[in-house]
Amino acid sequence: MNPVTAAQIAILLADAKASPRRRAHLLLHAGHDDQVQRLLIALEPGSYVRPHQHSQQWEMLVLNRGRLDMLAFDEDGILLARHRLDPSNPVIQIPVGTWHAGLAQESGTVVMEVKPGPYRPNEFADWAPEENTPAAAQLVHWLEAAPAGSRWAPAG
Repeated sequence: MNPVTAAQIAILLADAKASPRRRAHLLLHAGHDDQVQRLLIALEPGSYVRPHQHSQQWEMLVLNRGRLDMLAFDEDGILLARHRLDPSNPVIQIPVGTWHAGLAQESGTVVMEVKPGPYRPNEFADWAPEENTPAAAQLVHWLEAAPAGSRWAPAG
């Protein structure tokens, strides 16, 4: 048995706060070939989870602490839905091929991600800016209040 300890969670949270990406991962599986990929993700507000899909995998997120908005998009970048993960709604299942992103709503947010293996890289949306760009920060800011049915357009 391999329990996840409070000390490991504290390190994960500190790593997320110190990271320029505003998030950190703790792998719970042995490697990329494992049949079930599972990890803990700590996210801070302002972290940019670039909109992406998994064309061959479903995904499930289970909230451990904090609050997280899961966002669903169509292929053109229209925000279809916002689903709040909080203690009263802690689990979301994301079907194969669903464009999605996450937005931390509270410092110290932690989720467990589970999906079938082997590991496959995220398939990023063409309309979503790359990480560490001014446009990525603009998208995060826009997503904080964007209503369903709206579409992001970069400034400039």
